[in-house]
Amino acid sequence: MNTSDQSTIEYLNFIKYELNRYIPITLLILGSIGHILNILVFTRPIIRTNSCSIYFVSGSIVNFISLYVGLITPFLGTYDLDPTQIFDILCKIRFYLRYTTITLSTWFILLACIDRLFSTSNNVNMRLWGSLRLTKRIVILATIICFICPYTQVFYCYTTNQNSSCTWQNATCKLINDLILLILNSGLPPILMILTSILTIRNVKYSNHIVVGRRRNVQLIRLLFIQVFSLILFGIPITAQKIYTCATIFMLKSPLTIANDNLISQIAIEISYVNNSTIFYTYSLTSRKYRKEVFRILSLLFTHCQNVKIHPEQSIGSLRINQNKIIAKMSNESYKMNVRNRAGKL
Repeated sequence: MNTSDQSTIEYLNFIKYELNRYIPITLLILGSIGHILNILVFTRPIIRTNSCSIYFVSGSIVNFISLYVGLITPFLGTYDLDPTQIFDILCKIRFYLRYTTITLSTWFILLACIDRLFSTSNNVNMRLWGSLRLTKRIVILATIICFICPYTQVFYCYTTNQNSSCTWQNATCKLINDLILLILNSGLPPILMILTSILTIRNVKYSNHIVVGRRRNVQLIRLLFIQVFSLILFGIPITAQKIYTCATIFMLKSPLTIANDNLISQIAIEISYVNNSTIFYTYSLTSRKYRKEVFRILSLLFTHCQNVKIHPEQSIGSLRINQNKIIAKMSNESYKMNVRNRAGKL
C-alpha cells in the first residue's frame, strides 16, 4: 500500500470519526424529545380510542429504543467508551436489538396501513378487524414473533474481535442476516405499504359508512402516509448499501476499499435514523390537528410546572392530607373488621 492510499484511508477514517462524534448525539436529542411528545399525543383520550393510534404509540416506543441501540455506541466509541468493544455479550445484544427494533418499527407502520385499509372499508366485517382489543393483541403477537424468529442468528454472527471491534465473524452468516433484513424491511413492507395506501385512498374517496369521527380518521391516515413516504425515502441509501454488501461480501477488498465502504455504510445508517429522529417534527409541520394537540400538551405541562413553582407548599400539604385520609380510611376499615370478628365469635 502506497503513501497516497494510506493518507486517503486516514482521511476517510477521520470523516467517519467526526460523523460519529456529532451526528448521533444530535439525532438522539431530537429523537428523544420527538418520540416522548409523540407518545403523549397519541395517548390522549381523544385520540387513543382509534386503533391506529396504538400502532403509532408502539412504533414510537420501539423507535425510541432503536435510536439508542443504534446510535449511542458509535458516539461513545469516539471517546473510547463503547462497552460493545470490550464485552462480547453486549456486542451481540446490541446488534440483536438493533435489527429487531428496526424490523418491528417497519412492521408496525405496515400494520397501521392495513388497519386504516380495514377501517375505511364499506364491509362491516372488515371494519371489525380494526377493533382496539384485536389491535392490542396483534401488537403483542408481532412483538413476540419479531423478537423470537428472524435474528437469533445474530448471537453467532457478531462478536468482539481481537482488535476490540464489535463486528461480524462469519461472512455466510452475515449474508443471511442482511438478506433477511432486506426482505423484512426494504423489500416486502414498502410494497405492501404502497398497495394498502392506494386502496385506503380509494376507500376514503368512495366510502359511505359512519361519518362520525371521519375528520380525525382522515388526519391519522394523512400522518400515516407521511410516515410511509419518509420511511421509504430515508431507507433508500441503507437499502442500496446492503445490496452492495451482499453482492461483494465474498470479494477480496483492499484496505482503501474497506475504508470507503465503512464510511458509506455509516453515512447510510445515519441517514436511515434521520427518519426515526425527525418524524415528530414532520408531523408538526404537515398536520394542523397534530400541532394543536402538541400545543395543548405543552400548555398543560407548562401550567403544571408553574403551579408547582408557585405553590409548592400546597402540593406538599395536599399530599399529606391525602395520606392522612388514606390512613384514616384504613384504620376505620380495620376497626370495622375487628367488630365483625368479635360479633362472629359471640
